[in-house]
Amino acid sequence: MTEYWPWWMGALGLGGISILYLLLVGRLLGVSGSWAKVVNWKENQAIDKSKQELVQDKDAMGSAFMAETLAEFGEGAIDEFKGEVDDANINQTVSASLDAPTPWTVHLVFLLSILVGSLLTAIYTGQFEFRLDLSNVHSQIFGTTWEVWVALLTGGMMVGFGTQMAGGCTSGHGLSGCARLIPVSILATVVFMVSAIFQSMLMEVMR
Repeated sequence: MTEYWPWWMGALGLGGISILYLLLVGRLLGVSGSWAKVVNWKENQAIDKSKQELVQDKDAMGSAFMAETLAEFGEGAIDEFKGEVDDANINQTVSASLDAPTPWTVHLVFLLSILVGSLLTAIYTGQFEFRLDLSNVHSQIFGTTWEVWVALLTGGMMVGFGTQMAGGCTSGHGLSGCARLIPVSILATVVFMVSAIFQSMLMEVMR
């Protein structure tokens, strides 16, 4: 049987990692977000490059802002704010909003650290074991038929889709976002916790 750390030790570890990540990287900690950055590093690199080119090209930036303002608020917004914001203020605002992106290699190191840390912990505690089948506990609960593998694959795909749609996962919203009292993170955490509880109860009834 796997022996878990005391709850307070896990709380200190997760809280410390979240704080250190924010201080060192300047971003909220999120596993699904880091994975997306690593997988889509080429696309993100092209987007970041186009953003920087837009900031440097004042005419293109002004045209882009004008087009978006007209599309969102109409021509009346142009007359209302005409003369109140000059090019320097616009450039300063855009430059501040386009923070220097975190290199995808930082996210890769973060993900590899999770893997290596888990491996070293398992080896140190004598619980490391190379297996191709599922754990005994999982097999006792869900069985060993091929449908279990289909359910795991489908569940994993749904989790991946959900994290992208919600803009974060349990670490991004539940750990980092809730710790900073971000409203959308609190709402997202409530939704996926309630969904998980409901799903667990439904599975218990269907057994």
